[in-house]
Amino acid sequence: MSANVAFTFRVTGIEDEARAQAVVEELRELMRDESIGRQVTVGIRQEDGVHVVTGGTDFPLSVSRAHLWCPEFEKSVAWYAKEAAPSAVCAVEWSYPDEQR
Repeated sequence: MSANVAFTFRVTGIEDEARAQAVVEELRELMRDESIGRQVTVGIRQEDGVHVVTGGTDFPLSVSRAHLWCPEFEKSVAWYAKEAAPSAVCAVEWSYPDEQR
């Protein structure tokens, strides 16, 4: 069964701008691998002088077997981010628009 899901993520603990850009590239690769590259925005923000990578869906995605996919996707976000910045800390927040009606 599929579900409509939306998500945002934040990656903190990044040492410098070069590492932040590397995290962006890694996460864009993940989005392409998951075939959602055109539906997810990924970028860098500065918060109190610290580089933070943020991103999320531009609109809800229809995901088959979302109850299995979502936890695995969270693990993948962390793994890809840590490939570029070993000290990275990742947080993913989910929303389910169909349940909010």
